[in-house]
Amino acid sequence: MDAVIDKRLLAGLQNKTWFFTGAESPPLIEAKGAVDAYLANRELGPDGRLLNAQEEANCKQRVAQLVNGSADNIALLSNSSEIISLISNSLELRPGDNVVINTIEFPSGILPWIALKQKGIEIRVIDHANWEISVEDILAQVDEKTRVVMTSHVSYLTGARLDYIRLYEQLKQTNALLFLDVTQALGVVKVDINHTDLLVCSSYKWLMSIHGLGILGINPKRVTGLTPKAVGWRSVTNMFGVAESQSFTFWNDASRFEQGYPSYATIYALSSSAKLLLETGIERIERHVLELGQYLIEQMAELPYPLMTPEAAERRAGNICFECAAGEEIAEALKEKSIYIWGGDGRFRASIHLFNDKEDVDRLVSQLKQLNI
Repeated sequence: MDAVIDKRLLAGLQNKTWFFTGAESPPLIEAKGAVDAYLANRELGPDGRLLNAQEEANCKQRVAQLVNGSADNIALLSNSSEIISLISNSLELRPGDNVVINTIEFPSGILPWIALKQKGIEIRVIDHANWEISVEDILAQVDEKTRVVMTSHVSYLTGARLDYIRLYEQLKQTNALLFLDVTQALGVVKVDINHTDLLVCSSYKWLMSIHGLGILGINPKRVTGLTPKAVGWRSVTNMFGVAESQSFTFWNDASRFEQGYPSYATIYALSSSAKLLLETGIERIERHVLELGQYLIEQMAELPYPLMTPEAAERRAGNICFECAAGEEIAEALKEKSIYIWGGDGRFRASIHLFNDKEDVDRLVSQLKQLNI
């Protein structure tokens, strides 16, 4: 099982084995070139601004293509945590309304909703069963007062992949919006914005870009009248003269959530990496990741680390997680061997992406067998 792309396209992979993409990916060499292009354009003054705007449009178009959506419904903000907080405060939830979350969700998808408890919002928490949250588990908590279901497509904690399309078909019959975190999915498995109401994603993991952006996707079919509770000059149609008129009008599309200039260095890098992912093909990447993940699962069966991630291909993506109380220690020991995994929270996680190959898996398993932890 060879890598899908040449490892020489990535910087810093020489003599390293990188299973750390669930935290962050290795930098693409082209990303360095993209950031350099941004800096060069800064030297052009007004013309540089025009080039920035064009690259931002390119980036949104490519991200929209990755989620089978429209660029008008994509906003680029600082990070995923900011986006979830902005949306949670823009929905105008009322006392007695409820929000459904779960115990294998990343904290950024939990904290903004818990903060709403002081306003009388009920928070319904679903505990996992054997490290998974099922569609049925979620629907059992949804009633006429449910306004939002917040869940990840792929869990950062366990690697389990939720059938969000089947979930959404049911939620469309209710008043509940689906807010889908695709941070651990977009770039490695297929994501379709037409089967959720809102989505959020970080730039620096499976999308192979750098830190500095959070992606907000809005499906306008059910999300109507969503008014931001924060405003900036980029959010409005009439940025000049607002002092005199003491009024403003938000843009009709997703850009109403963009308050000021974004991280253009990240936009250049993300535009470049999204282009690479599209040219490579998400279906091809997913097929490779699932096959290599199956090989890892089989090789790990000899070791005393229970598998947390579902073995069935359709129920997992790039993250393969194993129960281990000493996960952090194992990650530190492997780092000394230039093997990067994530360890902590009672487990360790190996994240497989398009640049990983069979040799990487063999090296990881071989080193795990030698550890005395």
